[in-house]
Parts: sequence; C-alpha cells; structure tokens
Amino acid sequence: MVYTERLNLFMKVLYLAIALFLLNPSLSFGQVIMDSIELVVPDVASPNDPQAKIKAIRVTIATLNHNTQLVEEGDLRIELSEIMFKEGWSKKAFSELLTAEMLFHKAGDSDKREDAIARMAAFYKANNALADAEKYYTLLLQVQETQQKFAEAAKTANILAGVLMKRQEVKKASGYLNTIITNKYDVPNDKSTLADAYVKLAEIRRVQKKYKQAESLILRKALGLYRSADNMVGRVNCFDVLGHIYLEQKRHSEAKWFFIQANTLARNLNDEKGIVVSLVNLSKVKVAIKDYSLAARDLKEASAIAAKLNNLNLLADVKEGYANYYSRTGNKVAAKTSERGSVKLTDSVSRMMTSQTESAHMAQVVPNEPVAPVAIAEEKPIIRKNYTLEIATAIFFLFLLGAFLLKRKKE
Repeated sequence: MVYTERLNLFMKVLYLAIALFLLNPSLSFGQVIMDSIELVVPDVASPNDPQAKIKAIRVTIATLNHNTQLVEEGDLRIELSEIMFKEGWSKKAFSELLTAEMLFHKAGDSDKREDAIARMAAFYKANNALADAEKYYTLLLQVQETQQKFAEAAKTANILAGVLMKRQEVKKASGYLNTIITNKYDVPNDKSTLADAYVKLAEIRRVQKKYKQAESLILRKALGLYRSADNMVGRVNCFDVLGHIYLEQKRHSEAKWFFIQANTLARNLNDEKGIVVSLVNLSKVKVAIKDYSLAARDLKEASAIAAKLNNLNLLADVKEGYANYYSRTGNKVAAKTSERGSVKLTDSVSRMMTSQTESAHMAQVVPNEPVAPVAIAEEKPIIRKNYTLEIATAIFFLFLLGAFLLKRKKE
C-alpha cells in the first residue's frame, strides 16, 4: 500500500516536470537568453560644473563639419566664452570670442559677427582698457555702417564717444557726437540715443568751462527728449550733469536742487548705484555751504549702500567724499586716512582690470583640434547558461525509473 502511494506521488511529480518543460518557451532547445542592451551617453554636463559644461560643448564642436557648420560652431564658442568669463578665465574666454568672430565673418553672418565684436569691446570698456575698447568699437561701427544698420551705428558711435571722452580725446569724441546730432545715422525717432549724444556733448562743454552751452544742451535738448522717450535713467543723468555745472559755478542752491532730483528719481527706480552717486554729490554741496551734519548723514548712507553692493568704485567715491568732508571740517588726520583709503581702493580696482586686460591680450584663435570622445564603459550582453539538455536528460531518466517501478509493481 505504502509502495503504491509513493509510486503515484512520483508519477505526479514526473508529469508536472514534463508539463513545465513543455509550457516554458524559454527552455526550448537551442535558445540563448540575452538581456536587451541600451548604451546611453552619460550626462557629462552637470548644471553646477563649468568644467563639465565646457567638456560637453567641446565634444559637440568636435562633431561639427568645420568647413560648413561655421555659424553653429560660432554659437557654441560664444556659449563657452560666457561660461569662462563667469569663472574669471579671461584669456580662454577671449580666445573663444576671437574664434567666434572669425567664424561668423567667414560664414557671412554680419549680425552674429557684430555681437561677437560688441562683446569684446564691452569687455575692454568694463576693464578701462580704453585704447582696446576704442579699437573694437571702431571696428563695430565700420561693420554696422557697411551693413547700413544706422540705428545700431548711432548707439555704437555714442559709446565710442564716451570712451574717447575718458581718454580725453575731446575733438574725436565731439566728431562722433555731431554725426548723431546732425542726423547722419537717420535716427530722429530714437530719442534716447539723440539725448545721450546731447548729454555727452554737455559734459564736454562743462569740462571746457562753457557752462551756458552745457546748461542749454541739457535743458533745451536732452531733458525733453528723455521725457518724450519716458527714459527715467536718462533724466537722472541730466540732473547729475546739471548739478555739477552749477556746483562748479558755486551756484549751490541750484546744484543742491538738481542733485536732490537725481537722488529722488534714483530711489524711485531702485537704482542703488545712482543713489550712492547722488548722495556723494549732495555731500559736496552741503560741505560747501557748511551744512556738515547733513553732509555726514549723506555720506554715512552712501557708505552703507556701497558696502552692501561690494562695489569698490563706489566705495572709493565715498572715501573721497569723506576726505573732502574731513578736510573742510579741519580733521586733517581723518582726511588723509580717507584719501589714502580712496586711492587704495582705486588702485585695487585698477590692478584687477589690468590683470583681466593682460589675460585677454594673450588670447589667440582656438585651433580645430580633435577632441577625445567621452569614455563610455563597455557593456557586454548578459548570457544566461542554458540547462535545457540537462533537464531533458533528468526527465528522461525519471521516466525510465517510473516505468521500471511500474513494471515491478505489476510483477
């Protein structure tokens, strides 16, 4: 009885094994089981890793056709320059700009070439490298005039005049301003550009001590144009220039009034730099009229804002304001200390600018060198070993054993 039960159990297990073998397609003879493989390029450009971004862009550049995809490569090199400037790598950044300008020029894309030149000019202007700034703004102006882009040319001529004024090349600056005022560039509707030219010309007349001409240019020309253009920043600049015109003539009440207007508008615009400048200017007027307590209050507020902005140029201006205040109030020691502080800050800014400029001077066009592809770990297909033959053999022997036992039971 026990023997019969065991035999029946064995036969059930045997039949179940056979059924599983036949119903499972993955165990059919000769089949190799392989996992599907998908090779994915890793994301090498982490959003917070400038080196990774640069590497990814260079890999993309290496895939381009350097004879036909000039604009695409130029765009990528502009992107590289932006990353590099943010990291303070001026030499490398400027090399990318030089290369982009060359590529756009070869491709005949004047708009993008102008953008590249403007970036280089603005870099030198920001770092007070005025000779280099003049060179690139002059080139930009020539390109715009050739393309008959007169509105853009007028704006560039305005900036170029400002650069020349800083270089004390008044005659050249006046020439560019007069081309705008006499409408060489046909910009009667660009009121802000025209007003900017009048303000710069007024500044030149002020330096030349031609105060009536300077005053007239602001009051009769620039202010009305800025008002029509709803340009509040331009109006702040007008009030600032007028304040200086009257301060230099010792017309203190008028100077104070215009500096107050500049300060009020700057506060309305939340222009913290403008607020600091107007406060320092107001302190000069108040010191001149011996209103020392109010002058000290203005300088204290200006110092706090400049420190918050961490703007070394503004801090130097505030120090200069304090030097004037202490000198006029008889505190010679404090006056000298403030004066030295102003000079020290100015020198610090100058050294940083010089360092940036020298780095840019060493920049060269980037050669088209092959870039090594991103390394990707090789993935091999996973092959599972096939035990089909072994399982079939085992079932066959179990079947024989079952037949043998069945025969023995019958005997």
